[in-house]
Amino acid sequence: MIKKYKKGQSILLAGPSKAALLNGEVEIFGKVIKVKDKRERIDLLEPNKKDPNVIIITTGIRYPLLFLEDSEIDIYVANEDLIIELEDNSIPESWAKISNKIIEDIKKSISTTPVKIMVLGLSSGKTTIIKYLANKLLAEGLKGGYLDSDLGQQQMYIPTTINIGMIDSHILSTQDFLSKDTKFIGSTFPKADLKYILPHYSKELIEEFCKKNKEIRFILIDTDGWIKTETGILYKKFFTSTIQPDYAIIFKNKEVKELEEIEKDIKKLSSKPKIFLIDAENKYYFERTKEDRRFLRQRQFAMVFEQFRKITVPFNEIILIKEEYDLENGKIIEKQLYLEELVKLPYHYVIIALKTENNELINIGLLFNINTEKQYFLLYSDFNYKEQIKIKKIVVGSLRLSVKGNYQGYLYL
Repeated sequence: MIKKYKKGQSILLAGPSKAALLNGEVEIFGKVIKVKDKRERIDLLEPNKKDPNVIIITTGIRYPLLFLEDSEIDIYVANEDLIIELEDNSIPESWAKISNKIIEDIKKSISTTPVKIMVLGLSSGKTTIIKYLANKLLAEGLKGGYLDSDLGQQQMYIPTTINIGMIDSHILSTQDFLSKDTKFIGSTFPKADLKYILPHYSKELIEEFCKKNKEIRFILIDTDGWIKTETGILYKKFFTSTIQPDYAIIFKNKEVKELEEIEKDIKKLSSKPKIFLIDAENKYYFERTKEDRRFLRQRQFAMVFEQFRKITVPFNEIILIKEEYDLENGKIIEKQLYLEELVKLPYHYVIIALKTENNELINIGLLFNINTEKQYFLLYSDFNYKEQIKIKKIVVGSLRLSVKGNYQGYLYL
């Protein structure tokens, strides 16, 4: 259907849906799409039709569209309820002020070190503002990186990992993110020692990425929503003190007193970051249901797992390990797991990381079976022979999954 909107009007478009701008100008997450002369209507149902102005929105996702000029847009939806017409812009004015301030600071700075911009809060709004800031910074000719440390809702790769990627083109969907480096955590929640391991690996990813990409001016850091409880405060305190952000964007919530404690801890950091507070009470924030989150998580797994196959790998000199954290010395340590003990546990289908002797990640996989009699591992992964002979360590996670990415339980080591 073709819809007409006046300058300043705004809508939320939910998936599954497709849309193409025919005439006018629209802003989505800070990305501007403009059509000067009226274009012909295209077939939105044609699967092979590629067009830079076509917006594809998947199930469980909503895009905010702000029309900057009088516009015509062709929208295909199965249900018109997926088009929500708003009274005002769903992107708060405060976001524009924050992005303008950060852009101004970066342009004035003579430092060659990229600024670190960390976003904290509960679930609503964090990834949306990451996309918004990325697009606004790009529009000013600034390249940067994006660290996604949210184990349960990964944008770039699969849950149970954290990833860093380059932001050198506009961002709308998760498919616009491409991981350049991955660290395996093995869980969708930073429990126990993982609350120290995740920040440690996040720091490593940032440092390694900055060394390889001297031209970048910023790193956007997305975090998970684990904040409530004393342990959540401890985790976020360790995270922020490890990363030492230059900017902290905090989504406030009057009912979550822990956020005030986290804000106090950030103010004590030696680097004295600039703090921006955002009122989390926004009627347009899209709070996904548990079912939506589970669906998106399973889809991320399934997209990767469909490339995997069953592979038999001889024991040889491969060791199975669990990663722990030495808090006193500030480093990750490896605890070897012994086969005779592991086989007594429900280890089948547990997620694993295949690493070289120097801890280089070869691939992720599932551990199907340990055959102690014939001395081989039956894995579900993807690697060639040259990569196979480099496997010296199998890091065992805790999440157990089917080959379709369905939750199967946990392995408690």
